Amino acid sequence: MDLAAAKSQLNITPVDYSYRMPVEFFGKFDNDTGKRLTPRIGTMAQLKCLSDIFSFSVFKDGGRGICTRNYEQFKRDVNVSESTVRRALKNFKDKYITSERKGGYQFDIENNPLSGGHYKLEAWMTRPIPHNGKIVEFSNDTQIVAAFFNSECNRAPLELSTREIAYKLDMSVPAAQKAINILTADYKNNPFVYRTEKGLNGHKKSKYVINRKLFRELNKSEEKRLKAIAKEQAKRGGAKGGQNKPATGLTKAIEREIAARNQYRIERATSVYARALTDEEFRTSDAKLKSLAPKLAYAELKNLPVLPDLQHEEHGLTERRKTALKRLGIDEREFSEEFHCKCIKCRDKLFLADGKICDCFPRGAPPETV
Repeated sequence: MDLAAAKSQLNITPVDYSYRMPVEFFGKFDNDTGKRLTPRIGTMAQLKCLSDIFSFSVFKDGGRGICTRNYEQFKRDVNVSESTVRRALKNFKDKYITSERKGGYQFDIENNPLSGGHYKLEAWMTRPIPHNGKIVEFSNDTQIVAAFFNSECNRAPLELSTREIAYKLDMSVPAAQKAINILTADYKNNPFVYRTEKGLNGHKKSKYVINRKLFRELNKSEEKRLKAIAKEQAKRGGAKGGQNKPATGLTKAIEREIAARNQYRIERATSVYARALTDEEFRTSDAKLKSLAPKLAYAELKNLPVLPDLQHEEHGLTERRKTALKRLGIDEREFSEEFHCKCIKCRDKLFLADGKICDCFPRGAPPETV
């Protein structure tokens, strides 16, 4: 990387903050057959970190620069844990990103040529969103599906099935369907995405188009929020990263609590799934459904004659899986880490949408001195 030739960084600008997610991040396809050649290159959360680096080291006009970031900025802007940031930088180093110093990154486009297609993840999608009189927070999966709709269904309605969306983003069909349900909820009351000509079942296609008015309003709101942060930063003499950090005495305690809660959710979700796998009926049907998913997605994409047979097989396996879970007394939502949040108000982030520390955080003991 040529530091001297690097352009001014977009990621120090407090407005127009969005992330371009190249379609190649979600796997490569044969242009003639549409068949998947490679899988998604990382988890959804890790892809947000890589997209951050890509967006601010590869400019829209083709120019190159150095993306200057620290862990706090990654955490703040793409709303992921520090452990996710560390894993992303470790996993993508050398193959997708290069760095000459800590906190200076550049996407290696020379060894990873891209087609130019991308999904646009708006900054407001990554944090709690005031919507229809309540606060909505998208999961990582929902953020990615929202970015997909933002790019593919912006100017005109596009006809898609849930399986096609899941196949393009290399995610499970249930996860894609859950994200679609969240984005299209309250159809008559200002949804994020309009769904028209809804298919009769999960295999049929529906037409989707984003709520452009709402997207514009949320982008403007995000711009005002970031300008306010920049103004406050200037008043405080340019605090690093524009962070409204808590008192330094609380910082380590908060980090420990967040890490502990993250670990708790992971362990609980893993434990429930492990318990389900002890049941032979669940284990068999779950494994067969996973192996059937890519075949079904491809058959649907190409409208192959075997599609009805595959759909019938999937329905039977799904019912067997549900029966096994019911017998075990397990709600499938328990497989998700989000299900095991200790606090539903802050979703274990310890901070509310207004920036205040949530009252679920135990602050009875004196804060640790730094």
